[in-house]
Amino acid sequence: MSSDNLSITERLTNVSARANALCDTVQSQIGNINNTVSAAETKFDNYMSGARAELSHILMSKNQKMEPNDSGTAIKGFTTIGLERFEVIKEATIYAAAANDTDHTGKGVAQDFRTNVYNGYVNSGFHILRIKWKRNDASHPARIDNNYWLGFQQGALSTGCYLKLISGSIEGTMQPVKEYSNGWQLLGYHQRADNPSKSFYGPHTKLGLSSSTLEEGEALICLFGSVSGFVDFETAGWGVYPEFARLTDVSSAISQLRTELTP
Repeated sequence: MSSDNLSITERLTNVSARANALCDTVQSQIGNINNTVSAAETKFDNYMSGARAELSHILMSKNQKMEPNDSGTAIKGFTTIGLERFEVIKEATIYAAAANDTDHTGKGVAQDFRTNVYNGYVNSGFHILRIKWKRNDASHPARIDNNYWLGFQQGALSTGCYLKLISGSIEGTMQPVKEYSNGWQLLGYHQRADNPSKSFYGPHTKLGLSSSTLEEGEALICLFGSVSGFVDFETAGWGVYPEFARLTDVSSAISQLRTELTP
């Protein structure tokens, strides 16, 4: 039947039917697109989870186990700036099993950490340090760092530490990502190389000691370091990471060995 013979009502009815059919087609295609996108997102998420699970995070900084120097005025491999006073006390050593932990001062710091932060297996021992400081009167942030100025920050990195602030304040790019009982926190920071043609940027102050000049502070800290790649702080937490020997370490070791072997 020719549409010329249809009434206006019939024509409108036909138009409405075709419009409904078109809407159904569009909705069907939208559903297909959404399903395709959802499947792609799931595939990507699964890939990223697998890639992160297989990625070996390599320690880019030194002394993550945090060994203090003999005089208790510094942490080996770490630098400080903007401090009038800095004191380091080895409070506890955490080993593979809690039964083997050592409390060096009798203040119960090892048990405090085990009770409130982590009570499982530890793949390599590390120290918990008590640090006490007084910031100087310079306006430049006072910081404790362990790898910025040494030039070992290359590519995507994750930086973290466990910290219990007892007095004073802290600042810097590291932020609380997980809160534990009795004042313990996991502080963390992610960075990436967002342009391969640009110079790589790393923040000067990951962990700033005191936000005000001449302020004094005290904290317990352990496992401060930076590792390659992305660490899922919320799910995986933070731990002890392996470190590849650097060329400078190897040459130093060779020189020392030659000295010992020289008659």
